[in-house]
Amino acid sequence: MVKMANKKTRGPDKTQANTSDIVVKKLDDATDIVRQPPVFTNDSKYICIASGRQIGIYSVESADKVHSLKEHTVDVIGLAIKDDNILLSCDASGETIEWNINNGTMIKKAPIVVAGIKEFHSFHYPGNGKFLVATPSMYTTNMSSLWIVDNYTRPRKLFADIKSTPQSIAFGCNQGNGSLVVVALQDHSVVVKDITNGVDKKHMTDQRKFTCVALHSEKLIMATGDISGRILIWHDFVHKSRPVKTVYHWHTLPVNSVCFSSEGEYIYSGGSEKVMVKWRLGMSRKQFLPRMGSSIKYIVNAPDNICVATSHSDNAIRFIDSTNKINRAIIGLVKHDPIRGFADTEPIKESVMPTGLVFDPRSRGIFFNAQAGFLQLYDPQKNSLIFNMDVANRNVLTDERNLVIGNAEVLRVAVSPTGEWLATLEVWSNMSAGYHDMNLKFWRYDAVQANYELNTDVTMPHQDRVTALSFQPGLLGTEMPCLVTIGRDLKFKIWRLVDDTDIYRQKESWSCDVAGDFRKLTPSALSFSEDGSLMAIAFQDTVTLWDPTSINLNTTLSHTLVQEPIELMEFGRDHCFRYLVCASKSALYAWDVISQGLVWKVGQLQSSVRCLVPDPKSCFMAAVLQNSEVFIFSPSSSKPVHAVPKMNSSEPIAALFVPRSNPLASGPEWLINSRLLIVDDQQEFFCVDDVSSAGFNQKLTTPISHMDSLPWTPFSAMRAEKQISAAKQLVPVIHQTSGIQGYKSVQSLLETSASALPPMSRICSLFMSDLMIKHGPKAVTAKVNSVDRTTTDLPFTNGHIDTKTEDFNEETTLQKLLTLDCQWLVETVK
Repeated sequence: MVKMANKKTRGPDKTQANTSDIVVKKLDDATDIVRQPPVFTNDSKYICIASGRQIGIYSVESADKVHSLKEHTVDVIGLAIKDDNILLSCDASGETIEWNINNGTMIKKAPIVVAGIKEFHSFHYPGNGKFLVATPSMYTTNMSSLWIVDNYTRPRKLFADIKSTPQSIAFGCNQGNGSLVVVALQDHSVVVKDITNGVDKKHMTDQRKFTCVALHSEKLIMATGDISGRILIWHDFVHKSRPVKTVYHWHTLPVNSVCFSSEGEYIYSGGSEKVMVKWRLGMSRKQFLPRMGSSIKYIVNAPDNICVATSHSDNAIRFIDSTNKINRAIIGLVKHDPIRGFADTEPIKESVMPTGLVFDPRSRGIFFNAQAGFLQLYDPQKNSLIFNMDVANRNVLTDERNLVIGNAEVLRVAVSPTGEWLATLEVWSNMSAGYHDMNLKFWRYDAVQANYELNTDVTMPHQDRVTALSFQPGLLGTEMPCLVTIGRDLKFKIWRLVDDTDIYRQKESWSCDVAGDFRKLTPSALSFSEDGSLMAIAFQDTVTLWDPTSINLNTTLSHTLVQEPIELMEFGRDHCFRYLVCASKSALYAWDVISQGLVWKVGQLQSSVRCLVPDPKSCFMAAVLQNSEVFIFSPSSSKPVHAVPKMNSSEPIAALFVPRSNPLASGPEWLINSRLLIVDDQQEFFCVDDVSSAGFNQKLTTPISHMDSLPWTPFSAMRAEKQISAAKQLVPVIHQTSGIQGYKSVQSLLETSASALPPMSRICSLFMSDLMIKHGPKAVTAKVNSVDRTTTDLPFTNGHIDTKTEDFNEETTLQKLLTLDCQWLVETVK
C-alpha cells in the first residue's frame, strides 16, 4: 500500500556546525608509487621512489622500506642522485631538497626560480649543478617548456611545446670532455640540444608519434619508441641532419619506456603487452620476460648492471636479476584501470571503482577493485596490502593495436556480518561478438588456509545488470545467512545457504530462495535495518519495506515532494535505527519507518550526492557530494554537525567509516569511534579526522646497517651479519665452596678409593676436628638450655652481647670426641 506522510516536511537547514579541529588528511602511503620513475643509488643497494609528497628509500636486496622522507608540501615530480649517498628531490612548486640516504635526514632546501613560473611538471639532474625542469607551455595546452637552471647564470629555455611526461626527456652522451646532450619529444619530431657546443637539431620520421626516448651514457646513440611499437636507434644524431637509423620492432602496442644498460650494449623496452624485451645492439638477438602482471610504465637499470627495476600500471615495482627473472617486488595499492564502454550517463564510480569500499569485520580491512578480475584487501591501520584475490580466475587479455579487448571485471562485493562469507559479482562482455557473461560467486573464508575458497558459482543470476547486493546483518543474518540482489531486469532475488549434501560429501551451497518484483519497476537501491529485521528496496521514487524472513511486503513509502528516482538509501544506526535516509539527484530526505512519514527534506542541492555512508559505531551519517563537499549529520535532523567545504578539485567516488582500534579520548562525537575515508576519481585516499589524532599508523621502517655500505666480497657473503641460534647456551655452574667448613676433608674422603682409606678409628678424630668451628677466648656464643635444647637471649651491654665462655683446648676436645659421646656439646656453658 501507499502511505502518505502526515508530518510537515522541513526545508533545507542552512545552519552548519563549524569544528576547526577537524582536518582532511591525504594518505601518502596509499599514493601511486609509479607516477615517477624510481632512481637507484650509486652503489645499487637502495632504490628511491616518489610517492605523492613523500619519498621512500627501499633496500634492493629485501625490498623493505628503510626510510620515509617527508618534508615536501606538494607532490614530488623528480628524483636524482647528486653524490654518493646524497638524494636530490624536487616538487611541483620548484622546491629542491637534499637528503642523506644513510640516516634519512634533510641536508638543505633550495628553490628553483624561473621568472613567472610557479608550477613545474618534471625534474632532471644532469650533474655539475645544472637542473632540467619542465614547466607548462605558454601557448599550447598539455605541453611543456624545458629550462636549464644553475646557480651561476639565469635560467635558459631549451625547448618549447614538448611532451611533459618523464620519459619524453633524456640527457647523456658524455664523451669524456664534459659534454652534455639533451633531447626532448614532440608529437612527430625529436629536438636535440648540445649544451657544450651549442648545436641544435630536429629529426622527423613519419606520422607515427613518439612515445619515449633514451640516450647512451657515453656514445652518440639515441633510442626512441613510437605508438606502433617500433624502436629506432639513431647514430651520430647530433652532427648529422640525416643520421643512420636501425629499426627494432617486436611490440604491437605503443612502447612506453626504453632504457640503456649501464655499459650501453643492451637496451630494454616495455609496453602494454606486459613483456620486457632485452635487445642486443647491432644484433637481432633478443630476450623476453613475459607475463609481468600489468603494463610497463618505466624501466630503470642499476649502475652495477645486476638489477633492472620496472614500474607497472598496477602500482608495483618489480626487480629483475641478471638471469632475467623477477626475484622481488615492491607492491603498493593497485590502481584499477577504468573500465571502457560505460555510457556517459553512468557515474564515474562505475568505471573507476565499481565495488566501492567494503569493510571486512574479520580482518578490519577494506575490499575494493584491483587489476581486472581481482580484489584487494587493504589494512588502513597499517597502510599495507593484506592480499590480492583472483576472483575471475581468467587470463588477462591485452588489447590489440586497433581493438580494445575487455577483461572480466568485479563490479559488486558484499561481506557477511561475521566476515565468513564473501559475495562477488563479475562481468565479462564483448559487444563486438555479442557476448555477455555474468557470475555471482560465494566465497567462504578458510581459517587454516587464511584465504577464501569458492563455494558456489551462479551463472547469470539476473538477466540484466546487477545494481546492488547486500548480506542480511544482525543475529538473523548470522544464524541463517541471506543475500539479496537487485538488477535492472526488474527483479530482486533472495539467496540462502542450504544443505547440499549427497552420497559423496557433506556440503552447504547457496541457492535462490525467492525472486520478486514490484509493479514492474526497476529497483535502484537496497538497504537493511541494523538488526536485519527489515529490508528496504527502492523502486524509482517509491520505497518498499519487506520482511526478509517471510518475504512479505509490509508497506510502501511515497510522497508528492519526492519525484526523482532514488539513487542511494541507508538505514540509520544506534538510536536512529527508525530513520531511512534517501538521496536522489538533487535532494536528500529521511523517512520514519515506524510512523511511515517523511521527517525532513533538503532540496536544491548544489551537487548530487555521490556517497551516503552510515557510521557503524554511532548514529551519524556522511553525505559526500560530487563537488567534494562533505556533510556529517544525524538521520533524525537535517542540520549537519560538521561540513567540509571542498576537499579538492577531483570527484569523490567512494567513502566509508572505518572503526578505530582505539577510540579517541576526546573530540567530536562522530569521530570518537570512527574516521571517514574517502576515495576520489584519481584513486587517492583522504581521511577526515581530528587534528589531534595520530591518524593511521605508519609502516615500520628498518634502519640502514653500516654493513650495507661495505664492498661485497665472496667472504663477506659467507659471513652472517648476525648469528641466531635456537639452541640454549649452557651456562657453567660455579659452586662457592670457600665458606663451607670441612669441605676439603669431605672432598678428600670422597675422592679416595675405599681400599686406600686407613681405619676409621684413625681418621675420625681428624675428620670431626675439621668440621668444628674453632673459637677464641672472646668468641661470642649463645646460651643453650640443657633441658629443652633451646637458646635464650643474652643481654646487650654497649651494643655487644655480654657473656662468659669456657676455654676449650685442642687436647680436651679430641679426648671428648674419642668417647663418641657428643652430649657435652649441648651442656650449659659455664
